Amino acid sequence: MSTILITAACGTNATGITPPVLPHDPVDEGWKAVENYEHAYNTKDADLLAVTLDSEFLHHLLEGDWGDYNGDGIIDSTWGYDMELSMAEGYFSEYEYCELNLEGDDHYTWPDDPSGESLAYQRSYYFKVYNKDPYQGFIEAGEFLLVCKPDSTGTWRLTHLIDQDIL
Repeated sequence: MSTILITAACGTNATGITPPVLPHDPVDEGWKAVENYEHAYNTKDADLLAVTLDSEFLHHLLEGDWGDYNGDGIIDSTWGYDMELSMAEGYFSEYEYCELNLEGDDHYTWPDDPSGESLAYQRSYYFKVYNKDPYQGFIEAGEFLLVCKPDSTGTWRLTHLIDQDIL
């Protein structure tokens, strides 16, 4: 009995494997940036999201979602770092609960980066934000590609999120 309590107290499970502590720091691999992105939404941590995204981050929208997001009269097919943070902060402040679940483990060198440093992570997602009383919120599910690249310090950041049609 005491062995089980000691094992639980040390943070290991029955397999003896210690689960990773989130958020990852340092973020010295692309998959760690992907997991930090998910963790930032699940903990409603705007500061973590801000450091996980590259300052030149672009969210590529499906054509059905194009709109004038910045109010300049031009239809946008993408939005950048500031809009991504603003939308996330809106979810974090408006809703009690924010759940993002990413599934998948495929990744490959992103062909649109001539340096060959960027990795693309294909993920299915389930995103739910809600308040319990009274119940209000929404659910989204789909697929996107998260593209990560190391910056000049070797820290991996998300440079692109590309929404994808589910066939």
